[in-house]
Amino acid sequence: MAWCPKCENEYIKGITVCADCGTELVESLEEYKRQKAALEEKEAAFEEMEEESVEETAQDEQQEGEGAPDGNEQKWTKAYRNSAQKAEENKSSAYTLLFVGVLGFVAVVLILLGIIPLYQNSSTTKYLICGVMGVLFLLFIIFGIVSMRTFKILSVQAKSEDTLLEEITKWCQENLTAEMIDNGLLGMEEMLEEQKYFRRADKMKKMIRDKFMNLDEEFLDHFVDDYYQNLFEA
Repeated sequence: MAWCPKCENEYIKGITVCADCGTELVESLEEYKRQKAALEEKEAAFEEMEEESVEETAQDEQQEGEGAPDGNEQKWTKAYRNSAQKAEENKSSAYTLLFVGVLGFVAVVLILLGIIPLYQNSSTTKYLICGVMGVLFLLFIIFGIVSMRTFKILSVQAKSEDTLLEEITKWCQENLTAEMIDNGLLGMEEMLEEQKYFRRADKMKKMIRDKFMNLDEEFLDHFVDDYYQNLFEA
C-alpha cells in the first residue's frame, strides 16, 4: 500500500501520486513522519547554532568598538606606516647593526692579535670562539648594509608618496565636500555613525580611485580616514 504524506490517504499499489493534492506517495506513513521529525529537529539545532554565532559576532564587534571615539563610532582601519616612517626605522636599524657589527668585529680581530689579552695562550678555544663571534658580527654588518640600502630606497619612495599625497589632497579640496558626498547617499533612513562612515568612505575611495589609478589600499584607507575627519568631524 502507499500513503499520501499530506492528506494521509491510502492508495493501492502502483499509484505514485495523490489524486487530491498531487503529492508523491510514500510506502510508510509512520516512517515518513519519523524522518520528517528528525529533519525538523536537525534544522532547529542548526538555526540555534546560527543565532548563537550571530550573537557572539555582535558581542565581539561591540567589544572592539568600545574604545572608539565619541563612544559609539567604530572605524576599522589597518595600522598604516608610510614610506618615511619605514625609512626611519630602517635607518635606525642600519646604524645600530653597523655600529655593533663593526665594533664587535674589530674586538674579535684585536683578541686574535693578542692586543686584547682575553686569552693568555693560543688555543683551539680562542680561535673557535673568535671565529664564531667574527661570523656573527660580520652578519650584523651585512644586515646593516642591507637596511641602509632599504632606507635609501624608501626615502625615494617617501618623496614620491609625499608628492602624491599633496596632489590627492589638493584634488579632494577642490572636488570633495561633505554635502556632495552625502548627496543621494544616506537617504531618509536613520543610521548609526559607523554606518554613515562606511558609506561615505566607500564613496570617497571610489571617486579617488577613478582619478588616481593603482593606489595602495593601505595608503588610500589611511588617507580617507584622515580626510574624513576634516570633512565631517572638524
